[in-house]
Amino acid sequence: MVALYITSIERHTGKDLITMGLIDRLRRDGFKVGYFKPMGHSPMKTDDTTTDRGAWLIHNHFKLDDAIEYMCPVVITQDLIMQNYIKSVTGLRERVEGAFKKVSEQKDIVVVTCDRNFSEGSSLGLSGIQLMNILNARALFVDSYQCNTCVDFLLELKKVIGGPMIGVVFNKVDALHFEEIDELVSPFLNRKHMEVFGSLPQDTLLGSTGVQDLVDHVACDVVCGKDKLDGLVENFLVGGMQVDRFIKYLLKTSGPAVIVGGDRTDIQLVAIETNVRCLILSGNLYPNETIITRAEAKGVPILVARDDTYTVAKRVEGIVGSFQAEAKKIDHGIKLVDQRFDFEKLYEQINL
Repeated sequence: MVALYITSIERHTGKDLITMGLIDRLRRDGFKVGYFKPMGHSPMKTDDTTTDRGAWLIHNHFKLDDAIEYMCPVVITQDLIMQNYIKSVTGLRERVEGAFKKVSEQKDIVVVTCDRNFSEGSSLGLSGIQLMNILNARALFVDSYQCNTCVDFLLELKKVIGGPMIGVVFNKVDALHFEEIDELVSPFLNRKHMEVFGSLPQDTLLGSTGVQDLVDHVACDVVCGKDKLDGLVENFLVGGMQVDRFIKYLLKTSGPAVIVGGDRTDIQLVAIETNVRCLILSGNLYPNETIITRAEAKGVPILVARDDTYTVAKRVEGIVGSFQAEAKKIDHGIKLVDQRFDFEKLYEQINL
């Protein structure tokens, strides 16, 4: 049995995307595949079990047989973090080992994924390196290729991790960088005993955020457009400027949602008339009847948030870039991994 640990240097690099693409292809290639997420940071309740939202998404999408409590044995809460600061929490390593033993039974490979980045869990004795030792796992890093800084960081990690770090897949790659990666970066890293398993392009659909996710994560009240919450937002604009300047930015932005104070009816009307994906009104201020009537006519959902504009924008920033649960995004992402990931190279590297 092989354990393949999907991890990253930073957050929001596309680990869930790669994980789902790997599981899908591995199963189609006839392997018995397990999924394991040692730690999760997004608690949710399913039946009588508290688990991680991301783990539940993958469990549910692939209809996996293993019990969800084994797939994500440790759910990080603020209470657990505070408790650990006061007195080190014990028993987590044993919990992870026991759950992994259950998940890995009769499997050819278990795809293990971290939630945030390689250093997460260090304060709990479950850092990336510690987990790799516990699970006897190989590490595949997912990174967004921006410049040579990420290459430097990967090489430093290789010195620390050594042989179990098999390589990297670059995600969210600008079209200008594909040739550079193929002709220069990949051969260079290969000489350093690190493989590049693929390069996935920057993708508008995958980078979008569902309107329903905004409702859930920003804690909004839906004033109108409840039948339009399946829309996808590609960009966000904060309507804190003069109308003429706002219009210029709005016309240059594809698929936007607008975050604006509930008292800025001028910005709200302009946004509605240009068919934005949704309006998020801050300050717990509800729109007047004119705004609601125009929004209903244009099919633009209006969400009202309790917090001020800055706080709402920070909340939105926290979920932008995460791989959310819309079926069309998942299907699209899986196809992208299937096309751009070198599975033959992976199978050879891990003797699968």
